[in-house]
Amino acid sequence: MNKMGILVVGLLIGAIFAAGGVYYYMDTRVNEAFQEGIQYQQSLTPTAVTPASVSMSLTSGTFNHGATVDSDGGVDTETDVTDTLTISNDDETRTANDCVLLLYNPVTGTDGLPDNLETSATEVSVTIQGVTKKLFHDGDYTSGAVIGDLAPGDEASYTITFTLEEAVDGTFQDGQTYDCNLYLYQPDANYAIPVSFTVST
Repeated sequence: MNKMGILVVGLLIGAIFAAGGVYYYMDTRVNEAFQEGIQYQQSLTPTAVTPASVSMSLTSGTFNHGATVDSDGGVDTETDVTDTLTISNDDETRTANDCVLLLYNPVTGTDGLPDNLETSATEVSVTIQGVTKKLFHDGDYTSGAVIGDLAPGDEASYTITFTLEEAVDGTFQDGQTYDCNLYLYQPDANYAIPVSFTVST
């Protein structure tokens, strides 16, 4: 082999080794960057918060509007039916932080009312320390009512009002009973518990 051939072979071998070195370096850096990315992502992932053990109950659990809705499904006179909601933090150590009462489940997106009650003549509200907050108003669910913190052992009671406003015939269906739910949401734990009730028309 002449000198030129030896030189070419040498250059090719050198190029191969150089390419291998570059590949090894780049592969190592990619793996390191990947691991750094995972560690960074893990540092951004919030620590799961365990929800406090909270219970809810309604005194009767029934809102009877049988006399409110006429046989044609209309309402002649706006009528309120009330019930008392009791919320208890049964947890021995955990506080239920920033609790919110809603008529839908913010975790699953489940509505608390059936379609037949989701009308502009339906209104649901809660009274907290003399202040009334709407949970369902003008045909839409609201962002709810802030209950606040419930320390271990705390118990509080609120008035829930289910109102049917004046409505034309066909707005509701006479002689029906509907299953519904209220929800208490703990935002820091992204956790909601329901309390069920019925509405009769």
